[in-house]
Amino acid sequence: MSTEQRQELRQCLGKFATGVTVVTCDGSDGPCGITANSFSSVSLQPPLVLWNIAKVSNSLQAYLDAEYFAINILSAGQQKLSSHFAQSDHTLWDNVQYDTSADNVPLLRDTVACFECRTHQIHDCGDHFIIVGEIERFRSSNDEPLVFYGGQYAALKPSGE
Repeated sequence: MSTEQRQELRQCLGKFATGVTVVTCDGSDGPCGITANSFSSVSLQPPLVLWNIAKVSNSLQAYLDAEYFAINILSAGQQKLSSHFAQSDHTLWDNVQYDTSADNVPLLRDTVACFECRTHQIHDCGDHFIIVGEIERFRSSNDEPLVFYGGQYAALKPSGE
């Protein structure tokens, strides 16, 4: 596929609106966080979710080694947090407020939802790894989610508008 075709494909894939997550874990050098919109539910029995991480990610090894991780679904007011963890240095935790789970995983505050997971399976797939987690604990709020569409943040419109 040519560079131009890859760019066109990226734009086409961007037509699928997604929520925005920050996936966190306890790495060997401290807490890790990475922005990801490649999140999906897999199964209710057992309760499984998945997300993808690029093989070129600076924090790849921390996530491949992590027994536990959390998927924090960001609220509409957390765009700055999304941008912060989209940086190449995903170990930047200055001025980020979080709690720590029983498994020592950072849990971001004021999110729409949070899933605390144990790594279930890791699949090598193209230029990414697919990480499947079994949900051990979860919580949610009624806040509006942060949405990403067409390469930018977007807002939900109430139905009927």
